[in-house]
Amino acid sequence: MKPRVFLPAVASGVLLWAAFFPLNLGPVAFVALAPWLTLVRAPVSRRRRYLAAYVGGLAFFLPAVQWLRVAHPAMYVSWLGLAAVCPLFWVVGLALLRRLDRVPGVPLAASVPAVWVGMEYVRAHFPTGFDFLTHVGLHQKAGFGWYFLGYSQHDFLPLVQVADLGGVYAVSAVVAAVNGLAAEWLMRSAAVRGALRWEAVPAPGLPRLLAATVGTAGLFAAAVGYGMVRLNHPEFTAGPRITAIQGSVPQFQKDNDGPSLGQTYADLHLRAAMANVPPDLIVWPETCFPGDWLAAAPGAAPPPEASEQIARCAAYFASQGWRVPVLLGLGSVEWEGAEAWKYNSALLLTATGAPVGRYDKIHLVPFGEYVPFRGTFPWLQMFTPYTGEYSCRPGARWTRFPLTTADGRPFTFACLICYEDSDPSLARRYAAPADGPPVDFFVNLSNDGWFDGAEEHEQHLAICRFRAVECRRSVVRAVNMGISAVIDPDGRVVALPGPTWAASKKVEGVVTAAVPIDGRDSVYARHGDWLPGACWVVMVVGVIAGRRFGRA
Repeated sequence: MKPRVFLPAVASGVLLWAAFFPLNLGPVAFVALAPWLTLVRAPVSRRRRYLAAYVGGLAFFLPAVQWLRVAHPAMYVSWLGLAAVCPLFWVVGLALLRRLDRVPGVPLAASVPAVWVGMEYVRAHFPTGFDFLTHVGLHQKAGFGWYFLGYSQHDFLPLVQVADLGGVYAVSAVVAAVNGLAAEWLMRSAAVRGALRWEAVPAPGLPRLLAATVGTAGLFAAAVGYGMVRLNHPEFTAGPRITAIQGSVPQFQKDNDGPSLGQTYADLHLRAAMANVPPDLIVWPETCFPGDWLAAAPGAAPPPEASEQIARCAAYFASQGWRVPVLLGLGSVEWEGAEAWKYNSALLLTATGAPVGRYDKIHLVPFGEYVPFRGTFPWLQMFTPYTGEYSCRPGARWTRFPLTTADGRPFTFACLICYEDSDPSLARRYAAPADGPPVDFFVNLSNDGWFDGAEEHEQHLAICRFRAVECRRSVVRAVNMGISAVIDPDGRVVALPGPTWAASKKVEGVVTAAVPIDGRDSVYARHGDWLPGACWVVMVVGVIAGRRFGRA
């Protein structure tokens, strides 16, 4: 009888899915990949091995990203396409693992972290996040940086703290190491070997396995110990008092009923502004102000009719009676001479409606804010939820917004719009001293009204927690339909619109808190993605060395 490979591969896919929302069984992630990792040494043909690796990935991604289909009927294609492409990274990862496994003395507890972290980094940037692709028009980053192993541990705060050393990738590395060790023990178990029909294959040696166990336990203990030390600190300084407002407006209503959207958020804004202690800033979610901001590019001279529109726009915003400073999520149109460009923006206004600064979203979402290759393949438009031209231009300014509290204390903050909070390299630019003065906190504006209460809401919040730890900066989230929140620099969610995460989505609410301010430094903010780079160096060296010991 042939050894079993598809059953363990599918088991890993299902277990890994359970580690994320909606089940959120984070501890399962430490062993979820172990059955799939038996494919590294399974005595089967190359064709069966890699087909099983792909099927295992499909068993994970197909249910994990099914919330994409909720957005619009056209997004069923995006869901199935993403679920079909992402398992290819598992296939490539398995090939690399097999090559490294031929190097004597390298246990899976060492090779799995290197390969898995390296492949997570590629998945977050591929295919359009690399500079060498810009000549073919792929100037937008279109990788998929969700569902890293590390994100499954968002509630395990002592472990999550190592993200300020190596980003979420550091957490993924620890989880991957434990999975590699668990796979080695599985392959030694007589019961498992019998179930897999591996009776003729030698079991891993006990001395090597014990050494790997000691090393992995030491890595885990060091990571958690570091986290305990980082969590043991004086209370954070209370920063500006900020209110994030959250409506619950489904996307179809948002697209088709601008006046209703505007009234919903105007009412929430007034409720926040009229509080007994008014906030220092009110934050609206992404694109939830129903009008556009019109402006001229610095140094540009727009046509006369555009200049008139710009003046009327400024007068309109100044007449709205904001009462307190406000950060609006809205579209903006900017003229560069006679040419106008559309942006997805965050606009900071004073209490009297005077503009202070604007941030234009840099990391645009493919098929949501632009269509890759649209000029070459116009039929790709059918995979979007829109019928006409809607593409935005990516922003080019790393805006640092100023904010002064009622008692005169100055602060600065940066804005991350929508899925920009899933890009570790983007957030760290605002906390790295080399790129300008580090900001004091982040604000994340998002419109999750597309997803109608699906698990995307919780998963998005879980991912955002890591940006706070990586940069040691609080994050204030204002999200249409939820989940709005305040996250402190340790990754704790300290304020929600409801009593629980589940009760904080698909509800209207106001989230107010004094933002915790942290003065600590971050290795990750200073040095970026050094860990994935190191993993790729290890893989290249390992692959070259592995050529001497057989083929994968």
